[in-house]
Amino acid sequence: MTHQAWGQQWQAQPRQAEFVLPDELRGPFVREFTPTSAYRHQISQVAAVLYYRNGGHSVVTVRGAEHHNKPMMGRPTSVCWIARGRHQARFQLELPSRGDRSRFTAGADVNWEVQDFHLAAEKRVVDVERMLRPSLEARLRGISRRYGLDAAQEVDEAIQAELISGRWRDFGTELGLYTEVFIRIDLGRAAADHHAQMVAVQQGSEVQQAIDSANKARILANMEDAQKLISAGETVQYATLLAQDPSRAQDILVELQRQARDQRQGALDYLSNLINQGMVQRHQIDDQVQALIDYGRTVAAGVLPNGLPMAPTALPTPPVPPMPPVPPAAVHGTHPDAIPAPPAPQDDAAGRPGHGG
Repeated sequence: MTHQAWGQQWQAQPRQAEFVLPDELRGPFVREFTPTSAYRHQISQVAAVLYYRNGGHSVVTVRGAEHHNKPMMGRPTSVCWIARGRHQARFQLELPSRGDRSRFTAGADVNWEVQDFHLAAEKRVVDVERMLRPSLEARLRGISRRYGLDAAQEVDEAIQAELISGRWRDFGTELGLYTEVFIRIDLGRAAADHHAQMVAVQQGSEVQQAIDSANKARILANMEDAQKLISAGETVQYATLLAQDPSRAQDILVELQRQARDQRQGALDYLSNLINQGMVQRHQIDDQVQALIDYGRTVAAGVLPNGLPMAPTALPTPPVPPMPPVPPAAVHGTHPDAIPAPPAPQDDAAGRPGHGG
């Protein structure tokens, strides 16, 4: 046999007498190789799962073999070594607290051993932590989210009660493993994190109070100046804006001119409405003002056929005084204030006027 052929035979079928499992084994799947001759199992630390061309398999240990659809004269096409004995996966978890406001730090110890060597070979379980961590975290998150960071002791007790409830007997069986799970909440870390949160809240409150106090002091300091600015009128306000930002001079000038035009037009409209309502006589108006009114009407006639509109500040039409009451008509057309005439003298039977007695 050449040196190259001997090396290929060693790579395909390693020496079993020199094999030793590492102390920190991550998973039960150790290795897979193709035997070049009849396989004889000689290692107690692993079990060998032999696969045949017809789909059958055998599980071989130093204590014997279990065959499943093994051909009579067939040789294995592949051999997988699966670790025996009890091993441990140790890692840390971060479990959310109530409302996901913070996290509990927990240590996890998962003791495992292979219960079904063929299934462990089929699933190729090379890393127990990586394959079991998602399921483990999913189960524990439902418990830890019931408690706040100040209740770390209660979380630990609730998890221990859950682990011994019997509902974890199937944990890992889908990978061919039998497991025992131990979880411990880091109470000291939880207390420190809770204290840090309280300090952060207190500091944040103090910072906010300082900001509020500074804002209040700034408002009070500016109050007197603001009152003076408001009472001084628009002229001082525009002057203040111009002093604060000289680049806005053109905008401020345009606004002042617009306000002046609006005020002049409003005054003319108001005076014109007073004249139309008879509240002011035309002879009481200065000639120059009258000329401005006439000019405004002339210009408005071309734009507004109905004349100038009513100004917003027009006075209401004065009420018409009531007429005095009419006295009742006199009887038979006689004036009520007329003095009645004395009765006419009566004639006697002869027709002569009688003499008074």
